[in-house]
Formats: sequence, structure tokens, C-alpha cells
Amino acid sequence: MSKHLAPILLIAFNRPIHFKKTLTALCKNKKAKESILYISIDGPRNKHDKKNQELIFNYINDAKLYFHEVNILKNEKNIGLSKNIINSVSRVLNSHSKIIVLEDDLVTSRSFLSFMNNALDYYQFKNKIWHITGFSEINDSLKKGEIFLSRYMCCWGWATWSDRWKEFNKNPNLLMQQFSKEMIFKFNLDGASNCWDQVIENKIGKINTWAVFWYASIFTKNGLCVIPWFSYVENIGLDGSGSNCHKIDNNMEKIYINEIEEFKVIDNLIEDKKAFKMIQKLNKKSTLIKILNYLIGYYFSYKLKTFIKNKFLNLQFF
Repeated sequence: MSKHLAPILLIAFNRPIHFKKTLTALCKNKKAKESILYISIDGPRNKHDKKNQELIFNYINDAKLYFHEVNILKNEKNIGLSKNIINSVSRVLNSHSKIIVLEDDLVTSRSFLSFMNNALDYYQFKNKIWHITGFSEINDSLKKGEIFLSRYMCCWGWATWSDRWKEFNKNPNLLMQQFSKEMIFKFNLDGASNCWDQVIENKIGKINTWAVFWYASIFTKNGLCVIPWFSYVENIGLDGSGSNCHKIDNNMEKIYINEIEEFKVIDNLIEDKKAFKMIQKLNKKSTLIKILNYLIGYYFSYKLKTFIKNKFLNLQFF
């Protein structure tokens, strides 16, 4: 494996409590002391943001001894999460050939950086692979150290290379011209998800996101993503505090993250059909949760809403 570790980019804004948990976990990683850390902080929108960012800067000062080098990328004005992530990733990759990206609501295991760097090194020159993720929706504890390949892209702790990122394009109009009905069906995990809706919502200005366009950039090149069977990352931001994640109730609120150092490679670069079906099932359930939230969200108390959702989800729909 390469002795040159990928730089880490940590995206932050106005959540000091989440940020502290994310940074503390990252400091405990076995490769932290050898790694360069970039922390990107978008400009504050108001006095509340500014006060929270002062706390974030204090935490950064406390953590500097845990990394080889710490650099702060600070926007004077607020440009929004999507633009800040795109700009920050591009900026770091102007000076480096690879990158590991985290947002400020992701708690990593001590082996996260080892896993990500091992995957980046092994698949660097295998152009079929475009994306590494440290998170796993499947989260199978019986397959620690094992990976699978999928078209599915997750951005909860991810990595890529500069030559792949150069193909990133946030252009909904172009995608709508390029994608046929068959492509949209496949893009939507063969009908199991509604990823394409995000492209349309970006076009009409309803939302402003970036990840679906990175997925589309990978998809149009027939690229694959490396995913661990057992997750190295826990998302602690599903509490309504994030820019694009509303509060939800699901089985991802508490998971046990992977501490295994072992890295088992896959050289047959094709999509894992068994894993894909499992991801389809999980996305169908997620879609059902969103529908139930919409239908009953305005009429029932939180406790009653939770009861109804659990009642429906315990039935064998799939």
C-alpha cells in the first residue's frame, strides 16, 4: 500500500456539538497522526452561526496535535452546503490526487482511515471504481473486513480520486437530455428509489444538493462504488439539525461501527447482485417511511405517528 495517505476534508458549519463528536472520533483514528486534515467552514448567516463557529474553532485548536497538519478553509460569506462541498473538494484535489470527505455529523471508527486509504490505494488504477464509502446501509456484522461493489453511491464518509472528480458535473438540464427512461429506471435502483426526483427538484429550485449529481457522474460512466458490508461510520445527524436531512426514525440511529483492520479486495469488478437486492429493499422501506411521514405528519402527534409507522413497517411488504 502507498505510504502517502489521502488528505481528509471535514465539512462544518454551525453544529459545534456534532462537530466535536466527529472530530474527536477522527482524532482517535490510527492513521490520523500521519494525515493532513482540511476543515472547510461556510460563512455564517447570522450571529447565532457566528457564535457556534467560535466554538468550532476552539475545538479545532484542541485537535491540531492529533494530525500531521491542519488547514482551515473558511468562507467569508455563506454560499450554502452544496456549493461549499463542491468547491472544497475541488480545491483540495487541485493539490492532491485523492481525498477522503466527511461532514460534521459522521462519527468514524478507529479503523475508518485505514479502510479508506487501503481502498484508495488498491483501486486507484482500476478505472471502473469511482467512489469509496465508509458507510453501509446493510451493516452485516458477520462480514467484517469484506466489501462489495455497487452502482449505489453513499456520501456518508466517502473518498475518490482527482481524475474521477474532474468528471463531476452539476447540470440537471444536461442530465435530462442524456437520460432515457431505461437509464432513469436503472438510476433509481431498478425502480426501488426516487433518486431521479432529486435531479428534477434541483432543476426547478425546490432543493439545492450535490450528491445526486456525483452519483449521476459515476452512473453515466458505468462506474462502481466500493462499499463495506459492515459500516465504519455512524450518522449522528438524523435529528433534524442538518441542511438536507429531516428528523427521521429508523434503524440507523444506533449502529455498531467496524473496528476491523483487515481489507479483503475484490478483483472481479462487477455489481454484487445479492447486495444490490438488499439495498433495493432498504430503499423501498425508506421511501415508505417518507410517504407515511407526508400522509400523517400534519395530523398526528409524534408518539402516534411513530406508532403508526412501526405498525406498517412490521408488516411483510417486501
